Amino acid sequence: MSYDADAACDKARCKEIKLGGRDFYVAPLPLRRILAISEVMPKLSGLTAQTINKESLDAVIDLVHAGLAKAHPNLTRDELLDLPVTLTELIDAVPVVIEQAGGRKVDAAAGESRATSG
Repeated sequence: MSYDADAACDKARCKEIKLGGRDFYVAPLPLRRILAISEVMPKLSGLTAQTINKESLDAVIDLVHAGLAKAHPNLTRDELLDLPVTLTELIDAVPVVIEQAGGRKVDAAAGESRATSG
């Protein structure tokens, strides 16, 4: 299992997140990854640690894994599932992945979207 970021990844363009006490990078997502997560994004509206269910948890895991894939290409979904990640860490990663996909930054606490600046 390798959690290290790919050496070819441009960390200057990445956003850092913490999962299971480890640092991970979310690189800007290529269109192929954006297409892969486009189906799960609607399931995340208004998501909090208190409102999460199996369907939305699966969607968050898929989204986070897709967000990590560019910077951490050797990290499998199963390896992600084996990390001691909290629900709060997962939910906090969602707006980072969406922002790196070029989308609107999601305010997880309010369940609302707002435009990102710059």
